[in-house]
Amino acid sequence: MGHSLRSFRLVGGAAEAGGIEDLLRAQGFAFEPEPFWPLARRLTGEPFPLGGSLAARFGRVYIQDRSSMLPPLLLAPPPGAVVLDMCASPGSKTGLLSQKVGSQGFVLAVEASADRLATLRANLRRMGAANTATIGLSSERLPLAEGSFDHILLDPPCSGWGTAERNPKVLELWSGDKTAPLVRLQRVLLAKAAALLAPGGRLLYSTCTTNVEENEEQTAWALSELDLEPAPLSPPPGFVFDAPLLGLDGVLRVAEESQGQGFYLAAFTRRGGGRAAASERAALPGKRLNPARLATEAPVDWEALPPGQIHDFNGKVYFLHERALELLPQGLRWQGFALGKTAAGVFRPDPLCRPLLPSLASLPVGRVFDAQEPAELEALLSGQAVPCGEGKGPAALYYRGLSLGFVGRKGRRFLWTGAGL
Repeated sequence: MGHSLRSFRLVGGAAEAGGIEDLLRAQGFAFEPEPFWPLARRLTGEPFPLGGSLAARFGRVYIQDRSSMLPPLLLAPPPGAVVLDMCASPGSKTGLLSQKVGSQGFVLAVEASADRLATLRANLRRMGAANTATIGLSSERLPLAEGSFDHILLDPPCSGWGTAERNPKVLELWSGDKTAPLVRLQRVLLAKAAALLAPGGRLLYSTCTTNVEENEEQTAWALSELDLEPAPLSPPPGFVFDAPLLGLDGVLRVAEESQGQGFYLAAFTRRGGGRAAASERAALPGKRLNPARLATEAPVDWEALPPGQIHDFNGKVYFLHERALELLPQGLRWQGFALGKTAAGVFRPDPLCRPLLPSLASLPVGRVFDAQEPAELEALLSGQAVPCGEGKGPAALYYRGLSLGFVGRKGRRFLWTGAGL
C-alpha cells in the first residue's frame, strides 16, 4: 500500500475524536496525528485494511490522501460559511468542508457524472453530512446568481500526473496534447467560479497534477483574464513544497517527499462585481413534514438538525438546509440530505443517520444499545441478532458513548436493518 492510502481523517467534532480513536485502537489500529489539521491521522499499524474497520464502516473515519485534504483546509471557510464545491465526487473534500463550516454552515456539492454523483451522495450519507446538498450538473451550467458564494472550491478534472505512483497509466493516458480539452474545461470552470464568487470572496483552485499547463499557466490566465486577485497561500506544516514555475508567488506545489499525491494549489479573491439577489422560491416538490406531528418508532431528535425543512418525496424523507432554500432557484433539481423513509405514516430513520441521534444521556435504558466491545458491533453487521433487555422499537446505537446510528429490534434482540457495511 502506498503512502497516499495511509492517511485518514476523523469524521466528527473535536469532542468525538477520542471516542473514534478508541474504536480504532480496539480493533488493533495504530496511528499518529498529522501536523496540518487536528483531525488528520496517519496509520502506523494496520492489522487489516482500514476500509474494513468498524470506524470506517460507520462513517467515523474517511480514508483520504494527505495532500487531498489541503484544498478544503487552505480554502479555510469559517464556521457558518456557505461553500460551493464545483467538482465534488467522491466527496472527500466536500465532507471535510462540511466539518469545517459546521451545522450552521452549508456546502453545495456539484457533480456532472451520474455514477460519480451516486458515489458522492453515498459518501455524504455515511459521513452524516446533513449540512450539504447535491446537484447532478456540469458546474459551468449552474443557474445561480452572480456573487452567490463567499467560498468556492474548484478541484476540476485534470491529467492526474501527481497520482502516477498509484496510477502509472495516467502519464501515458494524458501525454502530449491530450491534455488540451482538460485545459479548456478548467478555464471554463475558472470563469464560472469567478462569476459566482462574491466580492472579497475566496476561490481555491487545485489539481492533482504536476503539469504546468494545468497549474501555473491556469493561474496566470485567471489573473490576466478574470476579475481575480492572488491570495497568497502559506505552506502548511508537514509537507515539502517544490518551487512554483513561471515565477509565481503564493502558490503551492506539493513535492514527492511529502509522502502524498502531487498537488497544486492557488487561491484568489474577487476584486469587483456584485452580489445578485436570489430569486424567489416557488413551492417545493414533495410534501413538507412537521416533525412535531410525525410519528416515529425510533428515538430521534429533530432539534439536532441544522436550520431547514423536512420533506417527503414519495416515501423518502430528506432534510433541506435553510441556506439551500435561500440560494437555489426555481426549476433547479437538487437533493438534500437523506434522513430515512416513511411507511404507513411512520418515519423510520436511515440506520446511519447520526444527525438525528439524541444525546446518550437523554435516552431511557430500553431505547439505546451502547456497545462496549467491537465484537458486539461485528455481530450486528454480520446479520446476527444481539440479545437486549426490555423495550420496544428501534434503538440508538453507540459505541462507548460514540454515536453510530440506529439499530432495529425483534423481540428481545437488536438487529442491524441497514444495507451491508
